[in-house]
Amino acid sequence: MTFDPGDDVAAGMLIDVDPNAFSREDLLELVEDLQRALAVRIRKPAPATAPRRTPSAVAGADFTVVFDGGSLGNPGLGYGSYEIVGQNGSLADDQVEFGSRMTNNQAEFRALIAGLEALLDIVGPKASSLAIAVRGDSQLVIRGLTGEWKVKHAGLIPLHRQANELLARFGSVDLAWHPRRESVRAFGH
Repeated sequence: MTFDPGDDVAAGMLIDVDPNAFSREDLLELVEDLQRALAVRIRKPAPATAPRRTPSAVAGADFTVVFDGGSLGNPGLGYGSYEIVGQNGSLADDQVEFGSRMTNNQAEFRALIAGLEALLDIVGPKASSLAIAVRGDSQLVIRGLTGEWKVKHAGLIPLHRQANELLARFGSVDLAWHPRRESVRAFGH
């Protein structure tokens, strides 16, 4: 069963649908179709109430990686953003999509991993001599990587390990949580 979000007939039919008449797979497919439809509508540029702000480089760091991730539904369609800032301004930024059935926490880790991989591509072998700062609004990611919290969820353990392996390639790392409003200012989500 595929739902076309622009089809008023299909939308009207949803009101009269008995969820017990669907298989689990049909319901998951319907939810994914709805998430895709919402993602298209949500991702359309909204009128800006405030201009997007490039994050500042953290004093003492050669580069700062700012990241944010989330999902439309939890689990749902995963997405993320990162920006790499040097002392002279922004070097790279990207918005990435991670596919369906992803939790918010998985998307947060994946956004950080994407940012760290991009930074490693930029700096190459000199990574081991660089100081980086990492900022994000996910306490689980930040506190998990600092060792303050244990990451126990089976779906997060490999992502936690991968992020730690990437961080270990840099000379020094300053990990710190920032409030949600900082991510919204940087990425708009």
